[in-house]
Amino acid sequence: MRLLWLADVLRSAGLTVHEVGGWRSRGSTSFDPHGIMCHETRGSLRSTDAGEIHVLLNGSATAPPPIAQLYLSRTGHWHVIASGRCNHVRVGWAGPFKGVGNSGLVGIEAQHALGEPWTERQYESYVRGVRALRDRTGWGIAGHKEHQPAGYGHPSVKTDPSFNMNQFRRDVAAASSGGENIMPALSDQEQEQLLKYAKDVNYILWQGAQKPDGSGRTDIRQHFYNIEGMLTEVKANQMTMLGKDWVNEQEIIDGVLSGLGSKDLDDAATALRAAFGDRIAELAAKLAAP
Repeated sequence: MRLLWLADVLRSAGLTVHEVGGWRSRGSTSFDPHGIMCHETRGSLRSTDAGEIHVLLNGSATAPPPIAQLYLSRTGHWHVIASGRCNHVRVGWAGPFKGVGNSGLVGIEAQHALGEPWTERQYESYVRGVRALRDRTGWGIAGHKEHQPAGYGHPSVKTDPSFNMNQFRRDVAAASSGGENIMPALSDQEQEQLLKYAKDVNYILWQGAQKPDGSGRTDIRQHFYNIEGMLTEVKANQMTMLGKDWVNEQEIIDGVLSGLGSKDLDDAATALRAAFGDRIAELAAKLAAP
């Protein structure tokens, strides 16, 4: 899969977008994303866009190229790097996308140094860009530090991005939503619980059933793709059935007479009593009625 709509979606959100040459064919097509991963580059305070993008295009000591689909400059401008799979995460051992790797996640690298304050311009652009992607896809959002945290015995621990991811998700939910954001009306504990439920549902839907070794995944998404079409078909069938007379008395009579043939009526009566059981008296009364 290739996400050839990336630049258009970001522009439609009113953001400044630069397309890096060759991005439409860059990255592997072995790519079926269902989540957004937020990063920061952790370069120097004097890093340039050209230098950061060079690394994303050519790789680093720990990651082969391309490294991420999207790059966010300190200026708040977005740069589209690739449309296919990139190499920005390990298979996660925690967080909303536990068990998911590069094939299932879009990576955003924001130009940012360790300890550097986030400017309002860059943070707002980050929020608006992720909101635009989420509006287009409905995908969940996670931070690299949630995906590869310390405390699990893994060597590749991450601590980016430096901002609070729960607050970031709330800001994304509130950005240009066109409606009232209910999250601030909930307590911190209620918000955390709601987010936990959302993460659990997201994990179940997107991971599906799989063996302990991670193989044999059943992608539950396939059961949701055509749900609108199926519901439309059900509604059409209901409309067809409305008012239909499901009992055709003449067919019943013809069937009984055909089955009797030239049989003796005593034999027929015995067969009917056996078939109707306790309801034979009810049948007799109806037959005797004028």
